Amino acid sequence: MNYEELINDISNINNTTLATVVRAVNKILTIRNWLIGAYIFEYEQNGVDRAAYGTQLIKKLADDLKSRKIEGLSDRNLKNFRQFALTYPALATNDNISAILSEVSIPLNQLQIRQSLPAEFRISANNLFPALVSRELQNPSLIWQDNNYYQSLFSRISWTHMVELIRVDNTTKRAFYELECIKSNWSTRELKRQINSMLYERVGLSKDKEAVLALANEGQLIDSPEKILRDPYILEFLNLEERASYSESDLEEALINHLQEFMHELGRDFCFVDRQFRITVGGEHYFLDLLFYHRSLQCLIAIDLKLGKFKHDYAGKMNFYLNYLRENVAYPHENYPVGILLCAEKDAEEVYYATAALDNQLFVSRYMVALPSEETLKQWLKEEQDRLEKQFDFGSTKKRDS
Repeated sequence: MNYEELINDISNINNTTLATVVRAVNKILTIRNWLIGAYIFEYEQNGVDRAAYGTQLIKKLADDLKSRKIEGLSDRNLKNFRQFALTYPALATNDNISAILSEVSIPLNQLQIRQSLPAEFRISANNLFPALVSRELQNPSLIWQDNNYYQSLFSRISWTHMVELIRVDNTTKRAFYELECIKSNWSTRELKRQINSMLYERVGLSKDKEAVLALANEGQLIDSPEKILRDPYILEFLNLEERASYSESDLEEALINHLQEFMHELGRDFCFVDRQFRITVGGEHYFLDLLFYHRSLQCLIAIDLKLGKFKHDYAGKMNFYLNYLRENVAYPHENYPVGILLCAEKDAEEVYYATAALDNQLFVSRYMVALPSEETLKQWLKEEQDRLEKQFDFGSTKKRDS
């Protein structure tokens, strides 16, 4: 070992241990915040003198705590802590609360609620927060969200992540974002962006009911090409004017210049391979815009960019690319390549006829270069869903007639 190696080793040890400390401190602070919120809600439900403070409880509580020189417990924070407890009432159940208290080294008997509780709230002798447990019993968490899951969640994401998650009111939708945070290691900024761009709803357009049930019942999204597709893809990070004149090469260049953001938008497990990937057949050269590899699907992902509306001949060209990749580029142990055509517009019926008979897996998604308002995006998603349902009905009718 030389001196330079000594410096590097000490630096690595310092950085690793500090990161561990930060994660441990964050987890403890998250638990503290939930406990404070749980106490506030329990007092609101069963406090002997709660009527004396009424709607001003949190403001008075913040002022009194500040007078005791306790920092970081503003009325805004206390409101978030209370909402945190209401969003995750399952943490109040016996198994979960025991694990939580062991994390912060607090004996169970030290935190007993000092109140005489109505009989309907006396769920167990060890129950600290009967009002929250009652709330959990009325609207149970997803079956797979057990103590181990919550321990992993609090270890992997920060309190600032939790502040964004508690604003998501649908349980399955929130679980989707929780899992994506854990698996994709999203920053708080990325989580907020994905929520604002309605990722759950966009992914839902490409998922069948079985996949949604798998999330609700098993805590996982089924991995298949159909399930990784998003529609539309939101590319607001490119800073392109929505109606400005730009070429496909401009779009490609912008995506490469914002590759990290683009890969966040594509989803986890995408690995960049090449741009303008050359395909030579019969002495002619063709160029695929973007080539990726997907780790969990274990296949190449070919992406072709189109500025305007989808045309049926685009599918034939992509199918040509996929055949070449399958025969000449993919390794024997890999699955067949998948193609994604990114278009500014598409018609569901035209896509159906252009892709139905192809051997390769080819998908068409719309992209948006600006993030629309939530109302606009909701309306667009509803219209797209209606078109897809009509397409499926139309296909079923054809099959019955044939």
